[in-house]
Amino acid sequence: MDRVPLALRKAFYCQPGIQGAHEKGGFEGQIGWFRRNHLVPEVESFAELNAMVDAWDQADDARRIGSRARTVGEHFATEQPLLAPLPAEPFETGRRFNSRVDRYAQVTVRMNEYSVPARMVGRQVRVLLHAGELVVFDGKTEIARHG
Repeated sequence: MDRVPLALRKAFYCQPGIQGAHEKGGFEGQIGWFRRNHLVPEVESFAELNAMVDAWDQADDARRIGSRARTVGEHFATEQPLLAPLPAEPFETGRRFNSRVDRYAQVTVRMNEYSVPARMVGRQVRVLLHAGELVVFDGKTEIARHG
């Protein structure tokens, strides 16, 4: 097989549906391997889980996939210069909601109720929902956090 620099290769897309199912097994197999080997830990917090994932990521750099000549880390080192840089500004990953505080000093977000200070009854607030926590704001001031 001819060695073509990554920058000159054309994009290859697998065929959709059953006729292309054989084309994506390597990629999906790697996702399954990662899930079976890493996504079953018992942790106390997302910070602990993130630290574990970082350690696995570093250890994975030395792994070889099948009989490939280069490691995962070596393949990434080849590809990394071609990737776009990360954005300079932080990227908010939470979902935003507007909610009115009810007479019980609670806001409802996705059918769940969260308490806020009683002084906020009847007021409109902004809510930021992340995977592991919910933060409620009055203007730019944080008034409640639930995790």
